[in-house]
Amino acid sequence: MVDASPESIQHLIKNSEKALAQIEVSLPLILETRQAVAETIKNHDGNNVVLDLTLVVLDTQLAENEVRYDLFASLNALLRAKDDYTKRYYMQSLNLCFWEACQLFVGEDGDENGLLSRLVALTKQINQAGCQYIAQHIIDDVQAFRNRFADRELRNITRHYDDPIKMYEKQRGLINIDIFAKGVGELMAICMELNVVSSFLLKLLVPSQMKTRNLVTSSKGGFDMKGMFNDVVFKAFKEKNLESEVQRVLDMGQKSLDECYGRYGACCKGVELLREKGCQEPEVFDKIRSLIRMRMETLFLRHDIACSVWGYLKASSDQERSQNLRLIHITKQAALTHIYGYNEKAREKSLWMAINSIEGANDGKMDLYSVKKSLDRLTGNLTDDKVNSQMFAHYRYKENYFIPVRLEAFGKMVHLKELMDAMRLLRICKTLDDYMLSLLSYMDSKQRQEKQKQYNEWKGKIDGLVAKTGNDKRVIEVLKPMRKLIDIVFGD
Repeated sequence: MVDASPESIQHLIKNSEKALAQIEVSLPLILETRQAVAETIKNHDGNNVVLDLTLVVLDTQLAENEVRYDLFASLNALLRAKDDYTKRYYMQSLNLCFWEACQLFVGEDGDENGLLSRLVALTKQINQAGCQYIAQHIIDDVQAFRNRFADRELRNITRHYDDPIKMYEKQRGLINIDIFAKGVGELMAICMELNVVSSFLLKLLVPSQMKTRNLVTSSKGGFDMKGMFNDVVFKAFKEKNLESEVQRVLDMGQKSLDECYGRYGACCKGVELLREKGCQEPEVFDKIRSLIRMRMETLFLRHDIACSVWGYLKASSDQERSQNLRLIHITKQAALTHIYGYNEKAREKSLWMAINSIEGANDGKMDLYSVKKSLDRLTGNLTDDKVNSQMFAHYRYKENYFIPVRLEAFGKMVHLKELMDAMRLLRICKTLDDYMLSLLSYMDSKQRQEKQKQYNEWKGKIDGLVAKTGNDKRVIEVLKPMRKLIDIVFGD
Protein backbone atom coordinates (compact mmCIF):
# COMPACT_ATOMS: atom_id res chain seq x y z
CA MET A 1 0.00 0.00 0.00
CA VAL A 2 1.63 3.25 -1.18
CA ASP A 3 1.28 6.35 1.02
CA ALA A 4 2.06 10.03 0.51
CA SER A 5 5.21 11.57 2.01
CA PRO A 6 5.24 12.12 5.83
CA GLU A 7 5.29 15.90 5.28
CA SER A 8 2.18 15.76 3.03
CA ILE A 9 0.38 13.52 5.51
CA GLN A 10 1.11 15.88 8.42
CA HIS A 11 -0.08 18.86 6.35
CA LEU A 12 -3.35 17.07 5.53
CA ILE A 13 -3.87 16.05 9.17
CA LYS A 14 -3.29 19.62 10.34
CA ASN A 15 -5.79 21.01 7.82
CA SER A 16 -8.32 18.32 8.76
CA GLU A 17 -8.03 19.17 12.46
CA LYS A 18 -8.66 22.88 11.69
CA ALA A 19 -11.74 21.97 9.65
CA LEU A 20 -13.02 19.68 12.42
CA ALA A 21 -12.61 22.47 14.97
CA GLN A 22 -14.58 24.90 12.77
CA ILE A 23 -17.42 22.42 12.23
CA GLU A 24 -17.57 21.74 15.98
CA VAL A 25 -18.38 25.43 16.49
CA SER A 26 -21.00 25.70 13.73
CA LEU A 27 -22.92 22.42 14.26
CA PRO A 28 -24.43 23.31 17.69
CA LEU A 29 -25.50 26.74 16.39
CA ILE A 30 -27.27 25.25 13.37
CA LEU A 31 -28.85 22.54 15.55
CA GLU A 32 -30.26 25.12 18.01
CA THR A 33 -31.66 27.20 15.16
CA ARG A 34 -33.19 24.12 13.60
CA GLN A 35 -34.85 23.18 16.90
CA ALA A 36 -36.30 26.69 17.18
CA VAL A 37 -37.79 26.48 13.66
CA ALA A 38 -39.16 22.97 14.34
CA GLU A 39 -40.83 24.31 17.51
CA THR A 40 -42.31 27.23 15.54
CA ILE A 41 -43.76 24.83 12.94
CA LYS A 42 -45.18 22.65 15.71
CA ASN A 43 -46.99 25.63 17.27
CA HIS A 44 -48.10 27.11 13.93
CA ASP A 45 -51.65 26.52 12.72
CA GLY A 46 -51.88 25.21 9.16
CA ASN A 47 -49.21 24.78 6.50
CA ASN A 48 -46.49 27.34 5.90
CA VAL A 49 -44.23 26.68 2.90
CA VAL A 50 -41.65 29.25 4.00
CA LEU A 51 -41.30 27.65 7.45
CA ASP A 52 -41.10 24.16 5.91
CA LEU A 53 -38.42 25.30 3.47
CA THR A 54 -36.48 27.01 6.29
CA LEU A 55 -36.44 23.70 8.18
CA VAL A 56 -35.22 21.80 5.09
CA VAL A 57 -32.52 24.42 4.48
CA LEU A 58 -31.29 24.06 8.07
CA ASP A 59 -31.44 20.26 7.74
CA THR A 60 -29.30 20.62 4.62
CA GLN A 61 -26.77 22.74 6.51
CA LEU A 62 -26.66 20.21 9.34
CA ALA A 63 -26.24 17.43 6.78
CA GLU A 64 -23.37 18.95 4.85
CA ASN A 65 -21.54 19.84 8.08
CA GLU A 66 -22.04 16.38 9.59
CA VAL A 67 -20.96 14.65 6.36
CA ARG A 68 -17.84 16.82 6.17
CA TYR A 69 -17.08 16.08 9.82
CA ASP A 70 -17.30 12.30 9.23
CA LEU A 71 -15.12 12.62 6.13
CA PHE A 72 -12.41 14.61 7.94
CA ALA A 73 -12.47 12.34 11.02
CA SER A 74 -12.14 9.12 8.95
CA LEU A 75 -9.53 10.67 6.62
CA ASN A 76 -7.52 11.78 9.66
CA ALA A 77 -7.55 8.26 11.08
CA LEU A 78 -6.65 6.77 7.68
CA LEU A 79 -3.66 9.11 7.33
CA ARG A 80 -2.45 8.31 10.86
CA ALA A 81 -2.82 4.51 10.49
CA LYS A 82 0.36 2.42 10.43
CA ASP A 83 -0.89 -1.08 9.58
CA ASP A 84 -2.78 -2.24 6.50
CA TYR A 85 -5.80 -3.56 8.41
CA THR A 86 -6.50 -0.19 10.07
CA LYS A 87 -6.05 1.63 6.76
CA ARG A 88 -8.58 -0.69 5.13
CA TYR A 89 -10.96 -0.23 8.07
CA TYR A 90 -10.99 3.55 7.59
CA MET A 91 -11.30 3.19 3.82
CA GLN A 92 -14.47 1.23 4.57
CA SER A 93 -15.53 3.96 7.00
CA LEU A 94 -15.10 6.56 4.23
CA ASN A 95 -17.07 4.38 1.80
CA LEU A 96 -19.84 4.07 4.41
CA CYS A 97 -19.91 7.88 4.58
CA PHE A 98 -19.94 8.12 0.74
CA TRP A 99 -22.91 5.76 0.43
CA GLU A 100 -24.93 7.13 3.34
CA ALA A 101 -24.36 10.73 2.19
CA CYS A 102 -25.80 9.84 -1.24
CA GLN A 103 -28.79 8.19 0.46
CA LEU A 104 -29.24 11.29 2.62
CA PHE A 105 -29.14 13.77 -0.25
CA VAL A 106 -30.94 11.89 -3.05
CA GLY A 107 -31.77 8.32 -1.95
CA GLU A 108 -32.84 5.73 -4.52
CA ASP A 109 -34.67 6.45 -7.79
CA GLY A 110 -38.03 8.12 -7.14
CA ASP A 111 -37.16 8.80 -3.48
CA GLU A 112 -39.07 11.92 -2.42
CA ASN A 113 -37.57 11.94 1.09
CA GLY A 114 -34.05 12.89 -0.03
CA LEU A 115 -33.06 16.34 1.23
CA LEU A 116 -32.47 17.66 -2.27
CA SER A 117 -35.79 16.29 -3.58
CA ARG A 118 -37.54 18.18 -0.77
CA LEU A 119 -35.47 21.29 -1.53
CA VAL A 120 -36.45 21.17 -5.24
CA ALA A 121 -40.16 20.72 -4.43
CA LEU A 122 -40.29 23.57 -1.90
CA THR A 123 -38.22 26.08 -3.91
CA LYS A 124 -40.59 25.41 -6.79
CA GLN A 125 -43.53 26.39 -4.56
CA ILE A 126 -41.99 29.78 -3.69
CA ASN A 127 -40.91 30.41 -7.31
CA GLN A 128 -37.17 30.23 -6.67
CA ALA A 129 -36.35 28.80 -10.10
CA GLY A 130 -32.63 29.52 -9.80
CA CYS A 131 -32.27 27.59 -6.54
CA GLN A 132 -34.48 24.83 -7.92
CA TYR A 133 -32.19 24.53 -10.96
CA ILE A 134 -29.01 24.46 -8.83
CA ALA A 135 -30.50 21.84 -6.46
CA GLN A 136 -31.36 19.66 -9.47
CA HIS A 137 -27.81 20.12 -10.75
CA ILE A 138 -26.44 18.99 -7.36
CA ILE A 139 -28.71 15.90 -7.52
CA ASP A 140 -27.00 15.00 -10.82
CA ASP A 141 -23.59 15.55 -9.18
CA VAL A 142 -24.49 13.28 -6.25
CA GLN A 143 -25.69 10.51 -8.56
CA ALA A 144 -22.50 10.76 -10.64
CA PHE A 145 -20.45 10.68 -7.43
CA ARG A 146 -22.27 7.56 -6.21
CA ASN A 147 -21.57 5.75 -9.49
CA ARG A 148 -17.86 6.57 -9.23
CA PHE A 149 -17.04 6.25 -5.55
CA ALA A 150 -19.82 4.71 -3.40
CA ASP A 151 -19.60 0.91 -3.31
CA ARG A 152 -22.88 -0.57 -2.07
CA GLU A 153 -21.52 -4.09 -1.65
CA LEU A 154 -18.58 -2.82 0.42
CA ARG A 155 -20.99 -0.74 2.53
CA ASN A 156 -23.07 -3.84 3.36
CA ILE A 157 -19.99 -5.96 4.08
CA THR A 158 -18.76 -3.23 6.43
CA ARG A 159 -21.82 -3.65 8.65
CA HIS A 160 -22.28 -7.45 8.47
CA TYR A 161 -19.93 -10.32 9.29
CA ASP A 162 -21.70 -13.43 7.97
CA ASP A 163 -19.53 -14.03 4.85
CA PRO A 164 -15.90 -13.72 6.00
CA ILE A 165 -14.39 -15.14 2.78
CA LYS A 166 -16.18 -12.55 0.63
CA MET A 167 -15.35 -9.87 3.20
CA TYR A 168 -11.66 -10.79 3.10
CA GLU A 169 -11.53 -10.79 -0.71
CA LYS A 170 -13.34 -7.44 -0.91
CA GLN A 171 -11.07 -5.85 1.70
CA ARG A 172 -7.90 -7.12 0.02
CA GLY A 173 -8.90 -5.06 -3.01
CA LEU A 174 -8.64 -1.86 -0.94
CA ILE A 175 -5.09 -0.82 -1.77
CA ASN A 176 -5.43 2.61 -3.40
CA ILE A 177 -5.76 5.34 -0.78
CA ASP A 178 -5.68 7.94 -3.57
CA ILE A 179 -9.13 6.83 -4.84
CA PHE A 180 -10.65 7.48 -1.42
CA ALA A 181 -8.85 10.82 -1.13
CA LYS A 182 -10.34 11.84 -4.50
CA GLY A 183 -13.77 10.69 -3.32
CA VAL A 184 -13.41 12.85 -0.20
CA GLY A 185 -12.49 15.83 -2.40
CA GLU A 186 -15.49 15.38 -4.69
CA LEU A 187 -17.97 14.92 -1.84
CA MET A 188 -16.50 18.01 -0.13
CA ALA A 189 -17.13 19.97 -3.32
CA ILE A 190 -20.78 18.79 -3.34
CA CYS A 191 -21.12 19.85 0.31
CA MET A 192 -19.76 23.29 -0.58
CA GLU A 193 -22.34 23.62 -3.37
CA LEU A 194 -25.03 22.75 -0.84
CA ASN A 195 -23.62 25.30 1.58
CA VAL A 196 -23.85 28.08 -1.03
CA VAL A 197 -27.48 27.27 -1.92
CA SER A 198 -28.62 26.80 1.68
CA SER A 199 -26.86 30.00 2.87
CA PHE A 200 -28.54 32.02 0.10
CA LEU A 201 -31.97 30.57 0.90
CA LEU A 202 -31.49 31.12 4.63
CA LYS A 203 -30.72 34.83 4.10
CA LEU A 204 -33.76 35.03 1.83
CA LEU A 205 -36.13 33.22 4.21
CA VAL A 206 -35.10 34.05 7.78
CA PRO A 207 -35.93 37.81 7.80
CA SER A 208 -39.61 37.03 7.14
CA GLN A 209 -39.62 34.65 10.11
CA MET A 210 -37.83 36.99 12.56
CA LYS A 211 -40.53 39.64 13.14
CA THR A 212 -41.30 38.47 16.64
CA ARG A 213 -38.33 36.27 17.60
CA ASN A 214 -34.71 35.74 16.72
CA LEU A 215 -34.41 32.19 15.46
CA VAL A 216 -30.62 32.14 15.33
CA THR A 217 -29.53 31.50 18.90
CA SER A 218 -26.07 31.31 20.37
CA SER A 219 -24.55 28.18 21.81
CA LYS A 220 -25.13 27.67 25.50
CA GLY A 221 -22.32 28.48 27.88
CA GLY A 222 -21.84 27.19 31.39
CA PHE A 223 -19.95 24.49 33.19
CA ASP A 224 -19.56 21.31 31.10
CA MET A 225 -19.28 18.58 33.76
CA LYS A 226 -19.84 15.77 31.26
CA GLY A 227 -17.14 17.08 28.93
CA MET A 228 -14.70 17.27 31.83
CA PHE A 229 -15.54 13.69 32.86
CA ASN A 230 -15.02 12.50 29.27
CA ASP A 231 -11.60 14.19 29.25
CA VAL A 232 -10.67 12.40 32.47
CA VAL A 233 -11.76 9.06 30.92
CA PHE A 234 -9.77 9.77 27.76
CA LYS A 235 -6.59 10.65 29.69
CA ALA A 236 -6.97 7.59 31.93
CA PHE A 237 -7.21 5.26 28.93
CA LYS A 238 -4.25 6.98 27.24
CA GLU A 239 -2.13 6.69 30.38
CA LYS A 240 -2.84 2.96 30.60
CA ASN A 241 -0.76 2.58 27.44
CA LEU A 242 -3.87 1.18 25.79
CA GLU A 243 -2.85 2.60 22.42
CA SER A 244 0.24 0.38 22.15
CA GLU A 245 -1.78 -2.62 23.37
CA VAL A 246 -4.43 -2.04 20.68
CA GLN A 247 -1.72 -1.45 18.07
CA ARG A 248 -0.20 -4.87 18.88
CA VAL A 249 -3.60 -6.46 18.18
CA LEU A 250 -3.89 -4.55 14.90
CA ASP A 251 -0.34 -5.37 13.77
CA MET A 252 -1.34 -9.06 13.80
CA GLY A 253 -4.76 -8.42 12.22
CA GLN A 254 -3.96 -8.75 8.54
CA LYS A 255 -1.42 -11.55 9.09
CA SER A 256 -3.93 -13.67 11.06
CA LEU A 257 -6.60 -13.23 8.39
CA ASP A 258 -4.11 -13.96 5.59
CA GLU A 259 -3.16 -17.23 7.33
CA CYS A 260 -6.82 -18.22 7.77
CA TYR A 261 -7.65 -17.45 4.15
CA GLY A 262 -4.60 -19.39 2.91
CA ARG A 263 -5.53 -22.36 5.04
CA TYR A 264 -9.14 -22.24 3.85
CA GLY A 265 -7.96 -22.17 0.23
CA ALA A 266 -5.59 -25.11 0.79
CA CYS A 267 -8.42 -27.08 2.37
CA CYS A 268 -10.71 -26.37 -0.61
CA LYS A 269 -7.96 -27.38 -3.08
CA GLY A 270 -7.41 -30.60 -1.14
CA VAL A 271 -11.10 -31.45 -1.42
CA GLU A 272 -11.04 -30.60 -5.14
CA LEU A 273 -8.08 -32.92 -5.72
CA LEU A 274 -9.77 -35.76 -3.84
CA ARG A 275 -12.93 -35.37 -5.93
CA GLU A 276 -10.94 -35.32 -9.17
CA LYS A 277 -9.34 -38.64 -8.18
CA GLY A 278 -12.69 -40.14 -7.24
CA CYS A 279 -11.87 -40.21 -3.52
CA GLN A 280 -14.35 -39.38 -0.78
CA GLU A 281 -13.86 -36.16 1.17
CA PRO A 282 -13.07 -36.88 4.83
CA GLU A 283 -15.85 -35.57 7.11
CA VAL A 284 -13.33 -33.58 9.11
CA PHE A 285 -12.54 -31.36 6.09
CA ASP A 286 -15.99 -29.75 6.18
CA LYS A 287 -15.66 -29.10 9.93
CA ILE A 288 -12.24 -27.50 9.43
CA ARG A 289 -13.60 -25.17 6.73
CA SER A 290 -16.52 -24.14 8.96
CA LEU A 291 -14.20 -23.54 11.89
CA ILE A 292 -11.81 -21.41 9.78
CA ARG A 293 -14.75 -19.27 8.62
CA MET A 294 -15.93 -18.85 12.21
CA ARG A 295 -12.44 -17.87 13.31
CA MET A 296 -12.23 -15.28 10.51
CA GLU A 297 -15.56 -13.78 11.63
CA THR A 298 -14.23 -13.46 15.18
CA LEU A 299 -10.97 -11.91 13.95
CA PHE A 300 -12.84 -9.34 11.84
CA LEU A 301 -14.98 -8.39 14.83
CA ARG A 302 -12.00 -8.20 17.17
CA HIS A 303 -9.91 -6.06 14.87
CA ASP A 304 -12.79 -3.74 13.90
CA ILE A 305 -13.43 -3.03 17.58
CA ALA A 306 -9.67 -2.48 18.07
CA CYS A 307 -9.66 -0.03 15.12
CA SER A 308 -12.53 1.95 16.67
CA VAL A 309 -10.74 2.16 20.03
CA TRP A 310 -7.50 3.16 18.27
CA GLY A 311 -9.37 5.94 16.42
CA TYR A 312 -10.83 7.18 19.71
CA LEU A 313 -7.37 7.34 21.29
CA LYS A 314 -6.00 9.25 18.28
CA ALA A 315 -8.84 11.81 18.17
CA SER A 316 -8.05 15.44 18.98
CA SER A 317 -11.34 16.60 20.59
CA ASP A 318 -14.31 15.36 22.62
CA GLN A 319 -16.57 15.62 19.56
CA GLU A 320 -14.18 13.63 17.36
CA ARG A 321 -13.87 11.01 20.09
CA SER A 322 -17.68 10.77 20.15
CA GLN A 323 -17.64 10.10 16.40
CA ASN A 324 -15.25 7.19 17.00
CA LEU A 325 -17.44 5.97 19.86
CA ARG A 326 -20.22 5.83 17.26
CA LEU A 327 -18.10 3.33 15.31
CA ILE A 328 -17.42 1.40 18.53
CA HIS A 329 -21.14 1.32 19.24
CA ILE A 330 -22.32 0.04 15.85
CA THR A 331 -19.45 -2.49 15.69
CA LYS A 332 -20.35 -3.65 19.22
CA GLN A 333 -24.00 -4.03 18.18
CA ALA A 334 -23.05 -6.05 15.09
CA ALA A 335 -20.52 -8.13 17.04
CA LEU A 336 -22.88 -9.05 19.88
CA THR A 337 -25.75 -9.79 17.50
CA HIS A 338 -23.50 -12.00 15.39
CA ILE A 339 -21.54 -13.70 18.17
CA TYR A 340 -24.36 -14.25 20.66
CA GLY A 341 -27.72 -12.95 19.42
CA TYR A 342 -29.97 -10.40 21.11
CA ASN A 343 -32.61 -12.98 22.17
CA GLU A 344 -33.07 -16.75 22.42
CA LYS A 345 -34.34 -17.10 18.84
CA ALA A 346 -31.42 -15.13 17.38
CA ARG A 347 -29.02 -17.10 19.57
CA GLU A 348 -29.92 -20.32 17.74
CA LYS A 349 -28.24 -18.90 14.62
CA SER A 350 -25.34 -17.26 16.44
CA LEU A 351 -21.63 -17.96 16.24
CA TRP A 352 -21.76 -18.99 19.90
CA MET A 353 -24.13 -21.89 19.19
CA ALA A 354 -22.13 -22.95 16.11
CA ILE A 355 -18.89 -23.05 18.10
CA ASN A 356 -20.46 -24.95 20.99
CA SER A 357 -21.98 -27.53 18.63
CA ILE A 358 -18.54 -28.65 17.41
CA GLU A 359 -17.10 -31.69 19.14
CA GLY A 360 -13.67 -30.61 20.19
CA ALA A 361 -10.74 -30.56 22.49
CA ASN A 362 -11.87 -28.00 25.02
CA ASP A 363 -11.50 -30.42 27.97
CA GLY A 364 -12.20 -27.58 30.39
CA LYS A 365 -9.13 -25.51 29.52
CA MET A 366 -11.15 -22.59 28.16
CA ASP A 367 -13.39 -20.74 30.60
CA LEU A 368 -16.39 -20.43 28.30
CA TYR A 369 -18.79 -20.09 31.24
CA SER A 370 -17.30 -16.72 32.22
CA VAL A 371 -17.45 -15.68 28.53
CA LYS A 372 -21.16 -16.55 28.50
CA LYS A 373 -21.75 -14.46 31.64
CA SER A 374 -20.01 -11.46 30.04
CA LEU A 375 -22.04 -11.90 26.84
CA ASP A 376 -25.29 -12.11 28.83
CA ARG A 377 -24.39 -8.84 30.57
CA LEU A 378 -23.37 -7.07 27.35
CA THR A 379 -26.50 -8.16 25.44
CA GLY A 380 -28.82 -7.14 28.29
CA ASN A 381 -29.84 -3.87 26.59
CA LEU A 382 -29.03 -4.80 23.00
CA THR A 383 -32.64 -4.50 21.81
CA ASP A 384 -32.93 -1.00 23.32
CA ASP A 385 -29.66 0.01 21.61
CA LYS A 386 -31.04 -0.95 18.19
CA VAL A 387 -32.45 2.56 17.55
CA ASN A 388 -29.11 4.18 18.39
CA SER A 389 -27.25 1.74 16.16
CA GLN A 390 -29.58 2.49 13.25
CA MET A 391 -29.13 6.24 13.51
CA PHE A 392 -25.36 5.89 14.05
CA ALA A 393 -25.08 3.77 10.87
CA HIS A 394 -27.41 5.94 8.72
CA TYR A 395 -27.82 9.67 8.19
CA ARG A 396 -31.34 8.96 6.99
CA TYR A 397 -33.46 5.83 6.75
CA LYS A 398 -36.52 6.20 4.49
CA GLU A 399 -38.42 9.23 5.89
CA ASN A 400 -36.46 9.26 9.16
CA TYR A 401 -33.86 12.05 9.19
CA PHE A 402 -31.40 11.08 11.94
CA ILE A 403 -28.81 13.86 12.06
CA PRO A 404 -30.46 16.10 14.73
CA VAL A 405 -31.17 13.20 17.10
CA ARG A 406 -27.82 11.56 16.49
CA LEU A 407 -25.96 14.80 17.26
CA GLU A 408 -27.88 14.97 20.54
CA ALA A 409 -27.07 11.30 21.20
CA PHE A 410 -23.35 12.01 20.71
CA GLY A 411 -23.56 14.57 23.51
CA LYS A 412 -25.27 12.05 25.81
CA MET A 413 -22.82 9.22 25.15
CA VAL A 414 -21.18 7.77 28.25
CA HIS A 415 -17.61 7.36 27.01
CA LEU A 416 -16.56 5.14 29.91
CA LYS A 417 -19.37 2.63 29.31
CA GLU A 418 -18.71 2.34 25.55
CA LEU A 419 -14.96 1.91 26.10
CA MET A 420 -15.41 -0.66 28.87
CA ASP A 421 -17.86 -2.62 26.68
CA ALA A 422 -15.34 -2.48 23.82
CA MET A 423 -12.51 -3.79 26.03
CA ARG A 424 -14.72 -6.63 27.33
CA LEU A 425 -15.58 -7.58 23.74
CA LEU A 426 -11.90 -7.55 22.78
CA ARG A 427 -11.18 -9.99 25.60
CA ILE A 428 -14.15 -12.18 24.62
CA CYS A 429 -13.03 -12.29 20.99
CA LYS A 430 -9.49 -13.22 22.12
CA THR A 431 -10.86 -16.08 24.27
CA LEU A 432 -13.05 -17.35 21.42
CA ASP A 433 -10.12 -17.14 19.01
CA ASP A 434 -7.90 -19.14 21.38
CA TYR A 435 -10.67 -21.70 21.76
CA MET A 436 -11.09 -22.06 17.98
CA LEU A 437 -7.32 -22.40 17.55
CA SER A 438 -7.37 -25.31 20.01
CA LEU A 439 -10.28 -26.84 18.07
CA LEU A 440 -8.40 -26.43 14.78
CA SER A 441 -5.36 -28.08 16.33
CA TYR A 442 -7.60 -30.94 17.42
CA MET A 443 -9.15 -31.15 13.94
CA ASP A 444 -5.70 -31.17 12.34
CA SER A 445 -4.70 -34.06 14.54
CA LYS A 446 -7.93 -35.87 13.69
CA GLN A 447 -7.40 -35.15 9.98
CA ARG A 448 -3.85 -36.54 10.10
CA GLN A 449 -5.11 -39.66 11.84
CA GLU A 450 -7.84 -40.07 9.22
CA LYS A 451 -5.35 -39.58 6.38
CA GLN A 452 -2.94 -42.03 7.94
CA LYS A 453 -5.73 -44.59 8.34
CA GLN A 454 -6.80 -44.23 4.68
CA TYR A 455 -3.16 -44.25 3.56
CA ASN A 456 -2.54 -47.51 5.45
CA GLU A 457 -5.73 -49.06 4.03
CA TRP A 458 -4.81 -48.27 0.41
CA LYS A 459 -1.18 -49.21 0.92
CA GLY A 460 -2.32 -52.50 2.51
CA LYS A 461 -4.53 -53.28 -0.51
CA ILE A 462 -1.66 -52.70 -2.94
CA ASP A 463 0.81 -54.68 -0.82
CA GLY A 464 -1.75 -57.51 -0.62
CA LEU A 465 -2.22 -57.48 -4.40
CA VAL A 466 1.55 -57.63 -4.96
CA ALA A 467 1.86 -60.48 -2.46
CA LYS A 468 -0.88 -62.46 -4.22
CA THR A 469 1.03 -62.28 -7.53
CA GLY A 470 4.22 -63.53 -5.89
CA ASN A 471 5.92 -60.14 -6.05
CA ASP A 472 5.70 -60.14 -9.84
CA LYS A 473 7.94 -57.30 -11.12
CA ARG A 474 5.49 -56.39 -13.88
CA VAL A 475 2.66 -55.95 -11.34
CA ILE A 476 4.94 -53.89 -9.09
CA GLU A 477 5.78 -51.63 -12.06
CA VAL A 478 2.10 -51.25 -13.03
CA LEU A 479 1.16 -50.31 -9.45
CA LYS A 480 3.88 -47.65 -9.10
CA PRO A 481 1.61 -44.77 -10.35
CA MET A 482 -1.05 -45.90 -7.87
CA ARG A 483 1.46 -45.71 -5.01
CA LYS A 484 2.45 -42.19 -6.12
CA LEU A 485 -1.20 -41.12 -6.25
CA ILE A 486 -1.78 -42.44 -2.72
CA ASP A 487 1.29 -40.54 -1.51
CA ILE A 488 -0.04 -37.33 -3.11
CA VAL A 489 -3.58 -37.66 -1.79
CA PHE A 490 -2.93 -39.06 1.68
CA GLY A 491 0.74 -38.32 2.34
CA ASP A 492 2.09 -35.28 4.19
